[in-house]
Amino acid sequence: MLPLLLISTLPAFTLLLVARASYKPWKLVRELGLVALLLARELLRHSASAAAGRKEQGARMPPPPPSKATTPPPALAEDDDAAALPVLDLPELALERVLEELSPASLAAMACVCAGLRDRCSMDSLWARHVRRKWGRVLGAAARREWGAELAAAATLPRPARRRGWADSLACAWPFSWIGRRWLKEEDAAAAAARSSPAPPADSVAAWYRALECGDFWFPAQVYNREQDGHVGFLLSCYDAHLRYDRRTDTFTARYPPHGRKPAKEEEGVQWCRVRAAPLSTPAQDLHASGCLEDLRPGDHFEIQWRKNKDFPYGWWYGVVGHLESCNANEHLCRCHEDDTIMLEFKHYAAGSRWRQTTVSRKDHREKGDETDGFYGGIRKLQTKDEISTWRRFWPVDVLS
Repeated sequence: MLPLLLISTLPAFTLLLVARASYKPWKLVRELGLVALLLARELLRHSASAAAGRKEQGARMPPPPPSKATTPPPALAEDDDAAALPVLDLPELALERVLEELSPASLAAMACVCAGLRDRCSMDSLWARHVRRKWGRVLGAAARREWGAELAAAATLPRPARRRGWADSLACAWPFSWIGRRWLKEEDAAAAAARSSPAPPADSVAAWYRALECGDFWFPAQVYNREQDGHVGFLLSCYDAHLRYDRRTDTFTARYPPHGRKPAKEEEGVQWCRVRAAPLSTPAQDLHASGCLEDLRPGDHFEIQWRKNKDFPYGWWYGVVGHLESCNANEHLCRCHEDDTIMLEFKHYAAGSRWRQTTVSRKDHREKGDETDGFYGGIRKLQTKDEISTWRRFWPVDVLS
């Protein structure tokens, strides 16, 4: 039977490889092939289980027939009834506690069981925990605003009726599986927004998690060391970008905004450690109003806006407040904090480099610079050790010239 089964499924497997989901004449054939493969898998599993059962049964002697019918003890009968207790008959708090321990994939699978579990498994409180756990470090207020804007825009668009395909239904049984990756995600964004599937409500936290996980939502964030593989000039900087997650590689694709006549750039393979939520709401083209100038002292760590020219967006660059040339750097005699001039040092550049130091006014600092050395903008003082240690992890191996 096994050779016959393999031969019968070979045409279906070939059609699955060559048929594209976006090519409509092949849609029915593709879904029929998918069902054939899954049925073959179940038959193989059933045959293997039956063969193992027969082998085990033949290896042991059959037990003697019971002399008379016996009634199990009451305590055992109660345990059996308790074991057969349906999930929905659990107390509400117990069921909620069980659902809290489920992974996102398990929650999505449970939501496909029945309407009651679908409602419970789509609760915002459950999915908010998963969003915070996986995405909290890279999602900021700007990402939430853009998600709300997408929902508002989608609500105004017509939603054409679309009959669910068999592949859609099977993907419900295997959430976030190779089925969804191979076919369901090959549709364009408009079709994905319009399709009718067992997905959570569009305005729920579960839908947001799903959009992030499947790479359907480009969210704003910031990337350390932009274009890391091909541009040493961005070391120890952090630039605004829109990012999309790729769960196959567990990395991001970053899309940097255009500047001047140059188009937007994309960088693939951005790792989690290089992504952060924007700590400020200042857009990349706007000057940040510095509110920390009076507090800066030698040794303080800071980020400062810098851009190459007026068309380029600001990036944030890491540095440390240094001592003025007139100061002997003695901590007991230093009066640099009383001076109107602040010395900013970028110590990953060699001494004597034109990028090593710059000064700004403590009282009336605005954007300063020119087309040769670039333009320095607003300053943000780093307040936590975590922020400082994150910057230090990107310290270059060799000092830059």
